[in-house]
Amino acid sequence: MKRFLFCIILLLLLSFSIQAQEAVPTSSSFTENTIGIGLGIPYGVLGVNIDINIVPNLNFTGGIGTAIVGLGYNFGAKYFFFGVSNSFRPRVLAVYGTNTVLQVVGASSLDKAYTGLSLGVGGQWMWGESRTNGLDFDIIFIATTGLDVNDLKNQGTIVEEYGKVKISIGYRHTL
Repeated sequence: MKRFLFCIILLLLLSFSIQAQEAVPTSSSFTENTIGIGLGIPYGVLGVNIDINIVPNLNFTGGIGTAIVGLGYNFGAKYFFFGVSNSFRPRVLAVYGTNTVLQVVGASSLDKAYTGLSLGVGGQWMWGESRTNGLDFDIIFIATTGLDVNDLKNQGTIVEEYGKVKISIGYRHTL
């Protein structure tokens, strides 16, 4: 019986040491440059976005898409609080570009996209061993915009306001 227990314990110990030899991806095997498609301000409303790593955890971001009434774009920076080896990476972002769209019912000649500064918080969740695919999302506050709602109201235009807080969601793939 003692010999049997000794063999079981020995097998268990060997299996733990064998498992410890398993190759674990290092942070250098992950890439921080990504491209994505999505909906929201970083994507030019509905379009594509690319992130290029500048220094660890800081990415330049640029997006282009359709803003319903014309071309939408955004460029800026994203700062990630954790490195690429983490599957979930919370972040803050600041982008400048298309952040407000005005559609006038019955007068499409007045439709226009406005630009300004947008600030946000969100995260990127990449999955798989090599973290090559994932999702990102942001809650974005429109800090400035070229649209003057009060001016339009003073001209007699009925304006339906949707607030200064927006949501963005997209699919990401590493480059």
